[in-house]
Amino acid sequence: MTASSLQTPALTPKRVRVRPSLFSEASGKTAAFALNFKARGSALYSVGGRKFCKQLPAGASKLFCTEDGTLFVWTGSALIAGGNTFPLSEAPLEVLSFSGEAGKEYYALTSSGLVCLGEGAVSGAPAGSAAAFFGERLFIASGETLFYSAPLAPKDWTQSADGAGSVVLPSVGGNILKLLPDRGRLLLFRERGVTALSAPGDFLGFEAEELPCAVEGLMPSSVARCGSRVLFCSKEGIFSLKGETLSRLSGCGEERIAFQRGVSAVSAGERYYAAVTLKDGEKCILEIEGEGAALYRLEAESLAGGKFRFLKEGSLYALDEEAAGDKEAVLELPLSTFGLFKVRYLNALLIEGEGLFRAELRAEPCAGAPMPAPRFVRGRAGEEVRLNPPMRGGAFALKVRFLSAGAKLSAVTLTLREGKA
Repeated sequence: MTASSLQTPALTPKRVRVRPSLFSEASGKTAAFALNFKARGSALYSVGGRKFCKQLPAGASKLFCTEDGTLFVWTGSALIAGGNTFPLSEAPLEVLSFSGEAGKEYYALTSSGLVCLGEGAVSGAPAGSAAAFFGERLFIASGETLFYSAPLAPKDWTQSADGAGSVVLPSVGGNILKLLPDRGRLLLFRERGVTALSAPGDFLGFEAEELPCAVEGLMPSSVARCGSRVLFCSKEGIFSLKGETLSRLSGCGEERIAFQRGVSAVSAGERYYAAVTLKDGEKCILEIEGEGAALYRLEAESLAGGKFRFLKEGSLYALDEEAAGDKEAVLELPLSTFGLFKVRYLNALLIEGEGLFRAELRAEPCAGAPMPAPRFVRGRAGEEVRLNPPMRGGAFALKVRFLSAGAKLSAVTLTLREGKA
């Protein structure tokens, strides 16, 4: 056989420009999973930094932020706020603020009962799993029973027609786990659903309505009101409740979150922050704002809302999106053929944006070929990186890690040659 008789397959050069969209597809964009990235305009920017706020008292293990914005720190034996220390014999489930005629008062609900901080246990108050102020009364939930104090008197639990009392609210949703006032009603988050309670001035006129919110394994620690909607998680995913409409949220990286490992969350204005664990075991902070989301590679032992802060190893931190994260920003583009042919050669890669990067390239083998090893390249955004030799495969996936702070990524351009097998 002579060299002139050899036949080589015709390969067509092709350039493919991929514009990533965080977690979900968008017009002209490809869904990408990312950590420490946030969408701003038409590009993704690296985020994930934290700002040190202060060192917390020894033993700090949990944060509570009351409605008036006061931050309490639980140390294992006391609640501390500013320069005030309030000893407690057991951990609080809720910490609440109340503005009465005598001024500001703070209450802690424990598994044994209600405590007025600075005064002691409240006589006659029930123990429970959740508490909230609503309609001038303090409500405490225990099982399927809802207890309420006298109006404007959270320390008065003497039962009477116009004073304190209780109401049993049986439901297929199960026990009440969390109470949350929401636009003139009190939401009762249960094990498997939500009840909306309206409480007019005459408390003989309680009106309870089961909302169409059948979920499995609702997590009370994940419930937070964010503007006009309430967000919460269950073992099934992330949900939004607005009015009486329940919708399951997508496009926030939920497919990578291990919900069975638990979620705790707070709100900061209309933003939702949740401490989550990914399926690979990494702990992150999830941020949801409007239709957008971001996953910060930051571990939080406890969260506080209002002005968002979190606890880590005895220190209080806030987010600092402009600072360098402790870990790299990572973006993953899924396996794609980028065309119709079965054989492709990836010749070069161009990351549009700013910053130094390291990219991992994986290929799906062509028919009958062994699985190719991944390829790793380094470069600077805006400069084309050549692969020598080219990478052969039927489809390609890409993972980009940025090595510097302030990185930006707007698109990925692949230079290919493709043809028939």
